[in-house]
Amino acid sequence: TYDRNMEQTTKILLSLTPAEVAVLKEGINFLRNKTDGTSYILYKNADTLRACRNMCKHQGGLFIKDIEDLTKTHVRCTKHNWKLDVSTMKYVNPPDSFCQDELVVEPDADNGLMLIELHPPNPWDVEPRKPEDLAFGEVMVTYLTHACMDLKLGDKRMVFDPWLIGPAFARGWWLLHEPPRDWLKRLCNADLIYISHMHSDHLSYPTLKKIAERKPDIPIYVGKTERPVFWYLDQSGIKLTNINIVPFGIWKQVDQNLRFMILMDGVHPEMDTCIIVEYKGHKILNTVDCTRPNGGKLPGNVDLMMSDFAGGASGFPMTFKEWKAQFIKTERKKLLNYKAQLVADLKPKIYCPFAGYFVEAHPSDRYCLLVYSQHTTFIIVVLNKHQNFTELSG
Repeated sequence: TYDRNMEQTTKILLSLTPAEVAVLKEGINFLRNKTDGTSYILYKNADTLRACRNMCKHQGGLFIKDIEDLTKTHVRCTKHNWKLDVSTMKYVNPPDSFCQDELVVEPDADNGLMLIELHPPNPWDVEPRKPEDLAFGEVMVTYLTHACMDLKLGDKRMVFDPWLIGPAFARGWWLLHEPPRDWLKRLCNADLIYISHMHSDHLSYPTLKKIAERKPDIPIYVGKTERPVFWYLDQSGIKLTNINIVPFGIWKQVDQNLRFMILMDGVHPEMDTCIIVEYKGHKILNTVDCTRPNGGKLPGNVDLMMSDFAGGASGFPMTFKEWKAQFIKTERKKLLNYKAQLVADLKPKIYCPFAGYFVEAHPSDRYCLLVYSQHTTFIIVVLNKHQNFTELSG
């Protein structure tokens, strides 16, 4: 429902005349704005009118009719074959995924229709605070390794995504930089830890096990995602007793000077999150691995912005044929270009690229060679220190 008294701005995207309304059929209607060419979908039945942009929320693909659908309520994305039930605006393929952003359908005075986009106020603008002067050293940000940052904010300490020991992604990733020797002390002295999502380069059970042995009640904060961050905590055997699940878009007060807000990803809201930390009116934005953080709506007046810059998680052992390697290279370049554009748009005072400092092979893996042949997907040849591949190839 659309409440006209809500504090939000609106934009009319498409207006339909009474004649255009009269020819709308039951079921799915594809509409186009003649002015700018933008495409929309309108679903009609006896009780309901629903509408959305004709743009898949996954990666911006175009929807077409799904000829395999017998319910006549599904459309299919031409990019990755994702299917959307426009009668509910929920994706059915993949199952248990997220909802499409819905437009408001309103009648006008002449018995026509309008498709309206709502723009609610930005959640970080609620109870705004003016930036205060800071003493030298009052705010300090220390890089530990990969996506793990240690923030000193007045007399409070906050840590992001602690992966400090062991591999991630089934030995697919290893830390590029050795963490400082006092990393465990730093983590245990933190007033709170934020974990963005369940990927093992952010949610590191080997690291959390070390923390739990020393300080099991350390406050850990995660977003209220559909797919819980600590899905496998019980099976892990790690005893953490102070995990806090925070709703999206609401300030969480730490003390009178410090607060933070967790936001969801626009592409993967079921699992990815990012965070805004505000201390004495100064904002730190950490977009982490979000593909489209908060659907692209982010504060522009941030003092420090952090984001990932390299992707391509892989399992181990894994081999790629030439086309797959080129595909990964292209996807990584697209990610880098997107992050660069995001920084250019937001114009933070300081930008810190992180969450990309990993290597995809450990030194101990140097005796493993992955070899292709015409008839075999891959062969793993284990060499000892006195052999080389030339000797074995015969």
